Amino acid sequence: MIPGNAMRYFLVAYQCGSFRAASEKLHVATSAISRQVKLLEDELGEPVFERGAGRKHLRLTAAGELLMNYIRNTESEMRRMRSEIDALKGMRRGQVSLGVPESFVRDFLPETLAAFQKLYPNITYSVHVSGTPELLEMLARDELDFALSFNPQPMSDINHIFEMLLPTCVLAHVSHPLASKKSVRLSDCAEYDIAMPDKSVSAKVVYDQMFSDSRIEPRSLLTSNSYELLRSVAMQGLSIAVVNNHISNKTSPDMQYRYIPFDDPRVKPQRLTCCIRHGRNLPVTALTLIEFMKKSLLRLENSK
Repeated sequence: MIPGNAMRYFLVAYQCGSFRAASEKLHVATSAISRQVKLLEDELGEPVFERGAGRKHLRLTAAGELLMNYIRNTESEMRRMRSEIDALKGMRRGQVSLGVPESFVRDFLPETLAAFQKLYPNITYSVHVSGTPELLEMLARDELDFALSFNPQPMSDINHIFEMLLPTCVLAHVSHPLASKKSVRLSDCAEYDIAMPDKSVSAKVVYDQMFSDSRIEPRSLLTSNSYELLRSVAMQGLSIAVVNNHISNKTSPDMQYRYIPFDDPRVKPQRLTCCIRHGRNLPVTALTLIEFMKKSLLRLENSK
């Protein structure tokens, strides 16, 4: 029988990348972690980490990969069972772990969670804000129940359970020359400063391709990994920004900025998807929140 501590130390060592880092996180001697992992390997009859001179980061062996999958599946089933037991009792308690892009944190996510909390007041949330590539990696490691992502690349272990297209627009201050237009083409943007995402933002590939297809070299005033900074810079009138249409119920005639739609065949909409790991059995709380978010997004889309 595999000791419980050995499984825990193995998992933390893998997540931290080394026995020393795991020791600091767990406040346990490095030798104790190494000893427990050795007991684990003796029980399995195979090494779980690759050993080699000069190796700085722990890597799993084939046996280690199988053990990691077992741990992930066991943890997933345990979370699902607890959530379903709570649901049967009518308590609706539990925690949902989700990931979202930064563009959701200003309005949509707070609005949606506030409405959801009124229906299910005993649920808590763990929210990770990041770009699509990192969110998909976290899903694959079962660190998230689900994630909202933009333009995700196909991955064999990730399922897209919901998808919608968001129009791509120009965001500009009301004083900007483009703000008076009903629609714009990419060529209209060529003579103005633009705030652009850097390579860590999934939209950059899409934007680079459409400017390239139009044979336009954008006048990039500012680049950033923060989508919210790009929006804020445009709202202040420092430049324009190419963004997806605003995801919020909030509208006001006093707003000092405008979203101007594109009328250009080379401008593609942004693909928003809800992703989970393939084979993952989600807890009732996560499934309920996903369905709630889906309905909220559809209502917003229909109200535009």
